[in-house]
Amino acid sequence: MKTLSKKPRFSLDKTILNSKFNYCKKLKWFLIAPAILILVGIILLCTVGFNLGIDFTGGSTLRVFANSDGRIENSQSYDLSKQDDFNKMQSAIQEVLNDYAKKNNLDLHDFEIKVSRTSTSELGDCIEVQYQDLNGDNEHQNSIKNIIREKFGYINQGSHNYDDTVTVSTITATATSELLMNCFIAMLVAMALILIYVGFRFEFTSGLAAILALFHDLAITTALVLICRIEINASFVAALVTILGYSINNTIIIFDRIRENRKNGRFDIKSNSLGEIANNNVDIANASVKETMTRSVYTTLTTLVTIALVAIIGVYDIRVFALPIIFGIGAGFYSSVFLTSGLWAIAYRPRKKKAEKKKVVSKTN
Repeated sequence: MKTLSKKPRFSLDKTILNSKFNYCKKLKWFLIAPAILILVGIILLCTVGFNLGIDFTGGSTLRVFANSDGRIENSQSYDLSKQDDFNKMQSAIQEVLNDYAKKNNLDLHDFEIKVSRTSTSELGDCIEVQYQDLNGDNEHQNSIKNIIREKFGYINQGSHNYDDTVTVSTITATATSELLMNCFIAMLVAMALILIYVGFRFEFTSGLAAILALFHDLAITTALVLICRIEINASFVAALVTILGYSINNTIIIFDRIRENRKNGRFDIKSNSLGEIANNNVDIANASVKETMTRSVYTTLTTLVTIALVAIIGVYDIRVFALPIIFGIGAGFYSSVFLTSGLWAIAYRPRKKKAEKKKVVSKTN
């Protein structure tokens, strides 16, 4: 009987290791796409600017009592645990805001509505709506509050005062600008600590390459946010901090493999001439990238799938947070695989050992 030979299974590891593609020698070509994206981002930043949300422009927060327990008679009652009631109340509030904007010749962009379920200790469940009010006029706030109270039937009845059923408070941009500055300082401190850690764990050249990669990831993420006109708010700042912590992961793995390959003697440096050192660095870095490529691909894909599902299924606020993270993870994979290894190969110079220095000194004597 003839035995059927099984076809060899596809192995991503073997395919990558056997490929002749050199990731380090193509560094200048890999720099073109990021340079174009960053240039487009700079142009958009100078011409159009960011799509700033209420966290940075200031505005108003409107809270409307749902009257779920029916304590206010002859008034609308909504059970926010039911999605239908939640949608009806949200639509009613949006209708009031849009009608008011049209009647008073206000730009509809001034009303970027974010609806979230919240609760107050006094009245129970309510819906919170944040909208931009660029005019900063208290008259508009009071008018909106009175219209909504009349629409939902939240009026004073007898000795009861229901003023708290609809409240409007002002969001100032000053507090959010201070928050942005604190986050910016935190990111700078984090980068400095990463530089110190990577420089101590590996060498200073690796630390500089890692920091350049992080700047690349943040710049690409910001450029894509500008291109896609994603709203800039506190969630975006949180996303940048998350990217900062995640993007360094693949880079550390590659640098760790580079260090192992240098120590195990596979790539002995036999000469101190500039050309031979550069070529040897390229071989070390290229082999290290190939050996860690499968791990980088799998970890990146699994993370991207999870975040993508969150962006698709999640509400608007979650989507605004997830999309920049998706951009950052993609940029982090690109920089760790195609950029940092090449930068290390160009910049790294091995230190001469003390024994070699003593031999040189004795020969000169």
